[in-house]
Amino acid sequence: MLAWFMWGLASLYFLFDFINQVIPAALGPELRTAFNADATTFGLISSCYFYSYALLQIPVGLSVDRFGPRRPLTVAAIVAGTGCLLFSMADSPLTAAMTRMLVGAGAAFSFVSCLKLVANWFPANRFATLVGLTNIIGMIGAISGEGPIAALGEKLGWQETLWIIAALGWSLALIIFVLLQDKPAGDSHAPAIAKSAIWSNLRYLLRQRDAWLVGLYAATINTSFIAFAALWGSEFIHTAFDVTFVQAASITSLVFVGAIPGSFFFGWLSDKIQRFKLPMLIGSGGGLLSLCVLLYVPALPLGAVYGLLFSLGFFCCGNVVAYAYNASIGSEGAEGLSLGYTNTWLIGGSALFQPLIGWLLDKHSMENHSQHVSAFTPADFQFALSSIVICLLIAFICALLIKENYKKN
Repeated sequence: MLAWFMWGLASLYFLFDFINQVIPAALGPELRTAFNADATTFGLISSCYFYSYALLQIPVGLSVDRFGPRRPLTVAAIVAGTGCLLFSMADSPLTAAMTRMLVGAGAAFSFVSCLKLVANWFPANRFATLVGLTNIIGMIGAISGEGPIAALGEKLGWQETLWIIAALGWSLALIIFVLLQDKPAGDSHAPAIAKSAIWSNLRYLLRQRDAWLVGLYAATINTSFIAFAALWGSEFIHTAFDVTFVQAASITSLVFVGAIPGSFFFGWLSDKIQRFKLPMLIGSGGGLLSLCVLLYVPALPLGAVYGLLFSLGFFCCGNVVAYAYNASIGSEGAEGLSLGYTNTWLIGGSALFQPLIGWLLDKHSMENHSQHVSAFTPADFQFALSSIVICLLIAFICALLIKENYKKN
């Protein structure tokens, strides 16, 4: 039970991370008005969170391998909470982007620290399942941060909403510092890695062909969450299906609702059949089909949209298997490094599509001489979001090319 308690504590911070990820989507109209931002600029502001998050993943992995998760997580929660407060005080796109980067830097420790605790506290044959369970906690955070925060922003204002989120981050820092333990007392598993071994472990991982393919798989399949569900999906649903923005935010959160059973299913399936490749193929293929129907089939009833968004989130949770795959081919005792490497791809690669889709929207609508999302048409979104369709096709091809590497022990 103590192992589950430690994992649960760290997972609370991962939930907080996902709340922060979807804030630009939930508070989009208010933020664009406050910063006078077009779609490209707004995409850049939002994506800055993920750039700092991604750039820190390998250093984060190295730090939790060497020092354990407790101390880094405590500092990270303080930094993220402070970043939220400063973001509420931003008065220009530049300061907004800089403060979002600070929040992302604090959030960077969330997922890798959770999985390092899993490696320290649980047997190896439960790793993929617990990756999925950890992802479920994040999805719950995203659901909490989409529709509810959109409604809270309308009621209180976007700045006041961010003050509440900042206070939540500081509270988590105190809880983690007081209660979290890095590993079981007296356990010699996963000892601190000597400095001399750090670079050799990294070089070993980078020499693995499949580590690159799995990284690309993670980056491309995750665009469904980072680029669609966490930013542009609400705008698309609002425009294409004639619902209010708050309703659209709640509807789009069905992607994260679908990811709850999907996260568990793909982790469980991988451990059950003792395979990585097949779950990755099912995930990318199912996600590709779901998004194609959503974007290209005309006059969909709203009920079908609900089902397709749920299906998109469910299948794209094939990304959880990527973590287990790269952890299995990395050096023993360097799980944090392998997980940080994978998360660099998953977050950094997919985040590039937030401003790219904004630029595609602006470009496609240029003939209307409009730069504001409220003026975009369903055709503009269909054009821009086709970039995610291409990403899911690439993910499927990567899954075809990797070698099976499940280690039964």
